[in-house]
Amino acid sequence: MRSTMRIVVPGILAVLVPIAALAGEPRRHDGGFFLRLAPGGGFSRSYIEEDGERFGFKGTSGSFDIAIGAMVTENFAVHGTLGGWSIVDPTIQFLDVEEQVDDASITMTMYGGGFTYYLGQSNTYITASAGAAMLNTEFLGESEDSETGFAVDAGLGKEWWVSDRWGLGVSATAGYHSIPPGDPEAPNFKGPSFAVRFSATFN
Repeated sequence: MRSTMRIVVPGILAVLVPIAALAGEPRRHDGGFFLRLAPGGGFSRSYIEEDGERFGFKGTSGSFDIAIGAMVTENFAVHGTLGGWSIVDPTIQFLDVEEQVDDASITMTMYGGGFTYYLGQSNTYITASAGAAMLNTEFLGESEDSETGFAVDAGLGKEWWVSDRWGLGVSATAGYHSIPPGDPEAPNFKGPSFAVRFSATFN
């Protein structure tokens, strides 16, 4: 995953920067409808810890974030957010033993709200969202959903204008979740996630 990102990120930037120059930066986020689509990938972990013993999942994850809202003042947007991550064939940890499993996946989905703030005309932005979250695990064709908990996600990104309304860019994000499993007496699943996402924003 890391070697792939080292190749993909410079390649994306090499394409975006010349396009942005032709598009005539800088421009302003001064109002109107706001939409950001941001797929990516990174690393995620989710575990239960009780009496010093840990059971959980971790691995390379696909990641996504969809933000829909409006600019309420210049450079400041509020939005509803749908986001999350998914690990396919995760590594399962039980006590001190770790083993990768096949035909399995774990997915975290968060729906809530947040904001995006652009730092002047640089089109660099900070963004954060929080909301209700659920986990879904699949193993050997069996699917199980958790109860509803919460998740937060924050990131720092940079975009380049490629038209009058569209900007393309890249961001680095970090998140955290705490979600109760189906057993009400068990502690919450919790853990961090990290991702690099490529963004397409309409405003």
